[in-house]
Amino acid sequence: MRQNALRLMRAAGAVREAMASAGPKVAEAGLSTRAAIGSTRALASLSRSTKQAAPFSIALANAMQQASISSSAQARMALAEVPVDGDLQKVLAEIDAIVSAESCTAKEVADAAVALAYMQAKGDRRIWGKVFEKAGAVKGSFDAASLTAFMWAATTAGVSHFKTIAEMSGPAAALLGSMTPAQVSTVVEALGKAGCKDAELFGKVGAAVTAGASKYSGAELARTLWGFAAAGAADGAMAKAVSAALVAKAGELSGREAVQAVWALAKMRRTDKPALDALVKAAKAKLGSIESPIDVAALAWSLGFLSYKLDSSTASALSGTLAKGASELSPAHAIDAAWGLGVLGVNDAAATKALLDVAASAIAANPNAVHVYQAGALHNAAVMLGGKLPEQVSAFALKMYSLGGAAMAVKTSAAGTAFKADLAAATAYAFGARYRPEIAAAVKGFAVTTPEGISVCIALESGGAKVAVEAVHPCNTSATHPGVALGPAVARAKLLEAAGYKVVPVSMTEWAAQGDDKTKAAAVLKAAKAAGVNVSAAEAALAKPFDAYA
Repeated sequence: MRQNALRLMRAAGAVREAMASAGPKVAEAGLSTRAAIGSTRALASLSRSTKQAAPFSIALANAMQQASISSSAQARMALAEVPVDGDLQKVLAEIDAIVSAESCTAKEVADAAVALAYMQAKGDRRIWGKVFEKAGAVKGSFDAASLTAFMWAATTAGVSHFKTIAEMSGPAAALLGSMTPAQVSTVVEALGKAGCKDAELFGKVGAAVTAGASKYSGAELARTLWGFAAAGAADGAMAKAVSAALVAKAGELSGREAVQAVWALAKMRRTDKPALDALVKAAKAKLGSIESPIDVAALAWSLGFLSYKLDSSTASALSGTLAKGASELSPAHAIDAAWGLGVLGVNDAAATKALLDVAASAIAANPNAVHVYQAGALHNAAVMLGGKLPEQVSAFALKMYSLGGAAMAVKTSAAGTAFKADLAAATAYAFGARYRPEIAAAVKGFAVTTPEGISVCIALESGGAKVAVEAVHPCNTSATHPGVALGPAVARAKLLEAAGYKVVPVSMTEWAAQGDDKTKAAAVLKAAKAAGVNVSAAEAALAKPFDAYA
């Protein structure tokens, strides 16, 4: 029976060697996708029961070849025919014995992980635990191919072990010089998926990619950018180099890879228009081939977060695809998609109903089906799209929106709190208050709650219009274009506009450049005028000399 495991691991070893030369395109046809997972159904003959099964073949050859994982006939043959007799539990026991041996090498650990991934043995936590334990013990002896294969298998199989994956950062940093772009991108993607941010490794990778982005394929650039974004590793120079390179290579990308890159730019708050234009064009051309509606939902959320301006054709294609695939989305993904469409101004009745119905039915059955902030986003999405939620769900979503807003206010930094207080005082000055007691009284009266239940910190009336002056914090503005408001600020503005307010956004980044009280008041009036508020009387009053001792 030990021969069964050895055959599987030899097949895994062939894939590991193939990865060394070609690199796995996991995003397009690896085990994380339905195509490859479906191809492993041939393993069904290797039953978890004690019944003896007939010899079978691992039917991954076609998927792997399409993914360009294997570039050698030997590797393809190894994948095409791997006869194994017996039931799955016995094969797992054989692999268990191999990784438990003192003599187990790093290559055998990697091969075992790949074999387990192919067998979809995610539920076998005990054997995965042994694989991770052994990987940690032999981490210093991994070569580039084995390390890449191990990390790919562990994260692709959906089995995470933060400590071990994080410990692989050190060997990866040491092996970086011998890694191919495919291996670098795969390792970075795996670290990002695990949430591991190693300063040394990401620093070295960032420098290498910045200097040699032209050596990377479009898919490798997308994976690398995604890994940095998912890990929360900020590297502006690397992101700029990758964005520039993707402009020319976006056409190479699959639909999912294009979405991967757009999502990464959103997480990094980068509104690089040339890159986004190229990526959106690539994604639109392949919307129909994106196998998972979750990826389409991610595209809608990402573009909404970046406040990207969609043309009508792309908007129609995006909303139509979401309407068709909404039933396959989780409540959280449906909310993300609806919120994104709302920010983008894509009001498609079919998509709106389909997405809101998915979220509403789940929340009606279980109010804990989504996070507080997502429930709040559902309210925001319904308002932006003009969609209708069941009465109880609507009330719940509104309450969660208010609760989430209160929580965010508590979490605001000292600098953010000071900015909001300074903006309120400047607004009072701009609209007529001069002495400190007057300013304090005006500021105290600014805070209101709309009939819909939305809290507004700086609200007033001017020229017969209701005005909401909104403090826009840096996290809600573009990292590359500070004057550009991102999706959360736009969504908030649309919510207040629906409540009858003219919204005056004021960026904290730009506010820092203002001088004395009068200059700040003038800046508020300028922003209000740009928002369509009639401030003629306030401008005239501000222009008059003021003597505090008169």
